[in-house]
Amino acid sequence: MFIDCKLRVVIPFKLMKSIAKHFAFRLLLILTLALFIESHSYATDKKQVFNVLFVAVDDLRPELGCYGNQEIKSPNIDALASESVVFKRAYCQQAICMASRASIMTGMLPETAELFRCGPVNEAYPEQAKLDDIFRDNGYQVKAFGKIYHHAEDHLKQFGNEWLGENSHSEEQGRGYLDPKSISRIYDDSGRGPAFESPDVNDTCYFDGYQAEQAVDAIEGFAKAGKPFFLAVGFKKPHLPFNAPQKYWDLYRQDEFDLAANPYLPKNYTQHTIYNFGELRNYNGIPKGKEPFSEELQRNLIHGYYACVSYMDAQLGKILQKLKETGLDKNTVVVLWGDHGWKLGEHGMWCKHTNFELDTHVPLIIKVPGQDAFESDSFAELIDIYPTLADICNLEAPANIQGESLMPAIKKSGKYVRTEAYSMYPHYRDNRKQLVIGYSLVNKRYRYIRWVHIETGKVEAEELYDHSTDPDENVNIAGSDENSEVLAEMTSLLKKRWVMDATILERE
Repeated sequence: MFIDCKLRVVIPFKLMKSIAKHFAFRLLLILTLALFIESHSYATDKKQVFNVLFVAVDDLRPELGCYGNQEIKSPNIDALASESVVFKRAYCQQAICMASRASIMTGMLPETAELFRCGPVNEAYPEQAKLDDIFRDNGYQVKAFGKIYHHAEDHLKQFGNEWLGENSHSEEQGRGYLDPKSISRIYDDSGRGPAFESPDVNDTCYFDGYQAEQAVDAIEGFAKAGKPFFLAVGFKKPHLPFNAPQKYWDLYRQDEFDLAANPYLPKNYTQHTIYNFGELRNYNGIPKGKEPFSEELQRNLIHGYYACVSYMDAQLGKILQKLKETGLDKNTVVVLWGDHGWKLGEHGMWCKHTNFELDTHVPLIIKVPGQDAFESDSFAELIDIYPTLADICNLEAPANIQGESLMPAIKKSGKYVRTEAYSMYPHYRDNRKQLVIGYSLVNKRYRYIRWVHIETGKVEAEELYDHSTDPDENVNIAGSDENSEVLAEMTSLLKKRWVMDATILERE
């Protein structure tokens, strides 16, 4: 008799026949088998308990070293990526902070309960278990710093006294200014102040630096408590205004920045393609209406964006270092995501709020202790974070969530969970009679956008971009007869995904 590595008992037939007569041996055999079965059962059922560091970054497009940008200074994110699975094809559900975060935290698509209107999550889903809820309900210590949801009332509802919001840091004024010159301009024109500043101050003078310091203290507390934790840290930067300490601006030379190579709308653009980026134009000193930006202003804005990315990266580095110092990195899952992309002058536009690749493509980095590090080509959506974390941590997620666990792609390089990704963007979101939703699908070759008037079901416009020849999405080829089969295929895929509005997509 012998027992192989899979705990199978192998007994030659003749031997088994001869020893069956001996009761003592049979009893010994039974006891031996019971011992191995019990041991095997214990090894299978015993599940490792992971902590979670959940890092949200506002307005971060994949402008990072680990995503191929050689100019950006992002050493800490790049170091994290070297220990993680980096999803190269991750996409948000809607290119705006509020709805994107609502989808992530509820596990629901923006159309469901009309999250695309960007109201408080707990108004749309008062009974839905949010992502942080499933950890809290399973005995985790839960803390949050900065922007995880969008609305303060959701933060207070979900985290209560365990949330550190921006109002707890009093040095900043207005939308986050420290420079006296900036503060003096807060109430000029729009009331927003300038679009960027670079005072010579310590990291902790701005909120992101302050909250990183508080997160470090929290990790020390977790290490002493010895209980599993879910720590959510939401960095503001690189969201406007592009304010960061001078030393991060000094990392770059402004004259070395390349301006957008395609500062124009796509050929054959539609009425729904156009966006005038009012979010940025409302800042003091930014041209109003449809006035163009000077080259100097564009370079200042790009410089500010890069400086803010490097500033945020440095703050993340302090948190990751504390995990290592305490030894908690060995059993802490780290998830870093950007809530949507951002344009830096491409298509003659800035900010987000469109269905372009630049707006919907986001960084998604997941470190699972014990798993190999690699770059995944599997498509992923931010709505997948909820079920993925539940899967990793062996927690039960609500049955109605609409994402997919990315664990198959995390466990094995080359494994695909999705072969395309979906996003959407509404126009006239607060007016049902005017509401038009752009449904977007991207796969290995194409990006397709179908603009549908929700009240009538009319398809108002279509956009199709061939990434094999036009990766920057400069030519809309939806109107070409030779692409009719591609359009039909993309529409069919949209119908399968957008359950709520599938009948609308069918109507012409």
